[in-house]
Amino acid sequence: MSLTLDLAEVDNVVVVRPEGRLDLTTYRTLRDGLLKCAVTGPSAVVVRLGEDFEFATPAVMSVFSTVWMRVSEWPGVRIMLVGESDTHRHALASGGAGRFVPHFASLEEALAVVEDPPHRRRDEVELPESPASALMARQFVRATCERWEVHELADDAVLVATELVDNALRHARSAPNLRMELRGYRLVIAVRDGSNSPPTARVAAGPEAGVRGIQLVEAVSRFWGYSPWPGGGKVVWAVLDG
Repeated sequence: MSLTLDLAEVDNVVVVRPEGRLDLTTYRTLRDGLLKCAVTGPSAVVVRLGEDFEFATPAVMSVFSTVWMRVSEWPGVRIMLVGESDTHRHALASGGAGRFVPHFASLEEALAVVEDPPHRRRDEVELPESPASALMARQFVRATCERWEVHELADDAVLVATELVDNALRHARSAPNLRMELRGYRLVIAVRDGSNSPPTARVAAGPEAGVRGIQLVEAVSRFWGYSPWPGGGKVVWAVLDG
């Protein structure tokens, strides 16, 4: 039996209704589908578990904990569950995903507690598939850090953006989209490209010898990761703490 996702948006909240059977063959479909919803940066992703959704065993419900852990740091999107039947409410109350992921008895209850993160700012720029993109990215990041008054993060933010843009140009061979988000004291640098392949680490040779690319991003950021993008390709992101 297949599994599909019915999507709707309510006040910057993505509401997802899975329909079908969750088992080992559809686990990845649900996981990746929810990650795609989260990576666009809504306030929350609310998953409605109704009569059209069944699960093979309580163990496969761990998919919601997996998604919650992947996005709990960034994008910083809340993952919330709504058990709309006695079966689903019992499964959530019995542990598993319900131990970690907030769950509610109705969509109205879930939406009532959703709030945008405090002091959230966001800006992005489309860059060309050109060597000039790295310079444009650095200028954009410095100007944005200046405008948001996070001067202490500017140097690391510029470094991360440069490496992620360069990685997109070298390996994805597509025009990058650079996005910055400030949530409280946490700055996110995210680059979207047209490739579905995981980000590639590289070690430069000659005068550029040393750690580069994703290894350098990992070294200066609090954490980093990547997720599939709804329209195809992926987004690679890194988080810096102020």
